[in-house]
Amino acid sequence: MVDENRRNTIKILIGTTAAVGAGMLATPLVASIIGGRADYMKPETTGAIKVEICKDVDSCPKELGVPLDELRNGPVFKLIRVNSMAIPAVFGLVRATDGKEYPAAYVAICTHFGCPLNVMGGKYLTGFNCPCHGSVFAVCNKPEGCDGARFLEMYVSGGPAVRSLRSIVVAVKDGVVYPLAAYI
Repeated sequence: MVDENRRNTIKILIGTTAAVGAGMLATPLVASIIGGRADYMKPETTGAIKVEICKDVDSCPKELGVPLDELRNGPVFKLIRVNSMAIPAVFGLVRATDGKEYPAAYVAICTHFGCPLNVMGGKYLTGFNCPCHGSVFAVCNKPEGCDGARFLEMYVSGGPAVRSLRSIVVAVKDGVVYPLAAYI
C-alpha cells in the first residue's frame, strides 16, 4: 500500500518542475515579442529608466515646482505624478565646498531594496539613510567630484546598497525649482 501523502507530494513536485521548465522556455519568446513594443522603457547605461516629467521649465505645471525660499528652510518632500506613476521626490539645497547653494532633487527610494528613505541634514540636504537595511547615501558637494562620484551625485557611503541614489533633473525659473526628468 502506497502512502497517499507521499503520492500527492510527488505529484506537486513533478507539476512544479514542469511549470518552472515551461516558464524558462517561454521567457525568451515572450521577451522577444514584447521587447520591440517596450522601447520607451529601455534603461540608461546606469540601469535607470528616464521618465520625462516636463518637456522644459516653461511647460512645467506650477504645482510641481518648489520655491527656492521654501528650500532655504530645509528639504521638501513632493510626490510627483506622471501619468499613472507616482515618484517620491525630495528637493533640497546642497551647499558646495565653493560656498554656493545648488538646488537638487532625488528619488527618495533606496536602490538596494526599494524602501522609502529618511532625509539627513538640517537646512542643507546632505544625504539619506535607509531604515530597512542601513544604507547611507551622501551627496558629493565638491564641484571637482568626490573619489569617483560626480558633483551632486548621491553616492553610497555605507550599507548594502551598491548604486547611487536616482537623481531628478531640475531647472530654476523665477525663483522656483521645477523637476524636468527623473531616473527611476
